[in-house]
Amino acid sequence: MLEEAPNILETRTENILEMLDTLISEHRLDDALTLLKMEDEFIRNLEQFSSDELMSYNSTISEKRAIIVNRFTSIAKHPRISAPELHKALSGLCQLSENRLATQLMLQYYDSSILSRLFDLQSSKEFRDVLYIQELAKFICSMISRGVTSFVALNGETHRYPSEVTQWASEKIEIFAACFNEYIKSISDTSNRMSTAVDAVQIAVSYCSLLETQRIFLLPYLKELIRPCMEEILKLHIDYLSEVTSIFTSNDNWALARYYASGILTLRSYAIIDQQPEYFFLTNSGRKFVTLFQSIAEDVSPLIALQMESAVLKGIIDLLTAYIVILESALTGETEILRINLPESPTQGVFILANLSTIIRFCFSVIRNMFDDTHQLDFEIDNHVMFVEDIYRRLKACFLGQFVSNIFSSNVDHESGSGICVSWDGDSRIHDMIPSVPYLELYLELKKLEKLADVDSIDVNWLINLLREVIDAAFEWLLSKSEIWRISKDDLADHQTKFMQFILDSQFLVEIARCGGYLSDNAITISADIMSRLEAYTTRDASDCEWPANAATRALHKLQELHAKEESQYEDNRNESAHKLLMINASEIETNTRVSSTEETLVEEQVDIQEQKTLSNSKEVTEEESSERSATEF
Repeated sequence: MLEEAPNILETRTENILEMLDTLISEHRLDDALTLLKMEDEFIRNLEQFSSDELMSYNSTISEKRAIIVNRFTSIAKHPRISAPELHKALSGLCQLSENRLATQLMLQYYDSSILSRLFDLQSSKEFRDVLYIQELAKFICSMISRGVTSFVALNGETHRYPSEVTQWASEKIEIFAACFNEYIKSISDTSNRMSTAVDAVQIAVSYCSLLETQRIFLLPYLKELIRPCMEEILKLHIDYLSEVTSIFTSNDNWALARYYASGILTLRSYAIIDQQPEYFFLTNSGRKFVTLFQSIAEDVSPLIALQMESAVLKGIIDLLTAYIVILESALTGETEILRINLPESPTQGVFILANLSTIIRFCFSVIRNMFDDTHQLDFEIDNHVMFVEDIYRRLKACFLGQFVSNIFSSNVDHESGSGICVSWDGDSRIHDMIPSVPYLELYLELKKLEKLADVDSIDVNWLINLLREVIDAAFEWLLSKSEIWRISKDDLADHQTKFMQFILDSQFLVEIARCGGYLSDNAITISADIMSRLEAYTTRDASDCEWPANAATRALHKLQELHAKEESQYEDNRNESAHKLLMINASEIETNTRVSSTEETLVEEQVDIQEQKTLSNSKEVTEEESSERSATEF
């Protein structure tokens, strides 16, 4: 029996080899694979053969097995193989314990498909603009998904995918990111570049995130790959918008207007801002900047999910700062580089500050809501807020300093002299003193600013606070820069009149602020400091005298009467001019009943021009001579 055993194994080996050769030659690889499985089962149940005999048998069978593996490999590598045929060939390899080879061939198949489709997309004109990115992201993520699905079908579910599969998937994302970055940099439409790039990012993220259902987490890697390109595009877009801001601000005439919030805010901005005001006070450029800022904020908000929150915050802060720099140039008059209109009056300077105040409050409301869920940026946002508010306070202080200095410095000769000679010993003549010209001019300038509240063209509360700061700045100027403090004590006898005039002027300033409702605690404190310093100069305690308060009150009442009279005269002149023009127009209509429609239009236009000239001349006379007439009528 032992002698016949080798013959049985040899005979079976010869038969099996002959059958395998026939099946391989006939390309019946599935049958050959089935025969090998049956033979493996047969050999495992045999125990009577020696190890040498079994090794010889296995070596012979292995040669045929290798041939079958090569045949399956050739089939899998065929460039025109279909997906079902590929799966069949790869399954055969896995049955032959060639799982690693099957995985490699599967990944090579999908690589070939990706490269072929990528070439078609890049050379085709079918997909333009962001549709190219959509199709590319859809296809590459689909190939990754199919590749993972095929791996599971061949090898079964695993807790973790092998490194070769995850590495392959990462390489495909790198290919997509390279194409994505190239596309973004090629966008030629400057105005829409940012929105197009953001759309492309959202498409890429959405498709890549779908892979997470198969435990393929490539989204963080994709974000890392495309983030530098997006940051570059963001910076370029902010620079472009800064130029746009400079262009539309160059034509601003610094007139403040009231804009209803519902008319200038987008639905998103209107919904997110707490305690939304009914309307905003903005200049023309401020109105445009609000629209621009809302647009960029909404465009770049999706980039926060790309872990670009710091770059987004820096970008919109840079845009805000660019606009503030323009307003700063307008207020300070430093326009060597920027071409902008300078404010022609203090009122326009006030409008610029009011516009800036509204812009800052609005923009940081938008910013805080944008990053409401990004708490790690709270400290950075607070720093930006303090930085911008410091700029605003500095500009306001600069404006107030210029405003006060222009009034007092331009009237140095009149600063502490009313033009009336007053003897210190003649107390009866003290009561005839009037405030100096600069203080009368300050009163008239303040009245002009107060009128802004009457026409509802400015935030009243903001204006009142500003007027308080004007008074504070005036007192600070008197305390630190007035000519009166240059008089030495040795010359007191020759300058007592100036000191008394200065006391009256200071008290007049207090009465202006008290009557207007903007006398602050700071102004009261500075006024007390001034009076305290004056005690060291004067020979009598001015604080015990009632005449400064009485004289200041009388002067203020007189000014108010004159101002009311001028306003009434201006209104009467305007009504009289309008009435005369109406009568002239009516007379011309009666005597020229046959005038053609064209001629009637010309007449009406001429009447309008005359009316505007009359009103303009009347107003100019009233405003230009108001200070001089007020002082004269005193």
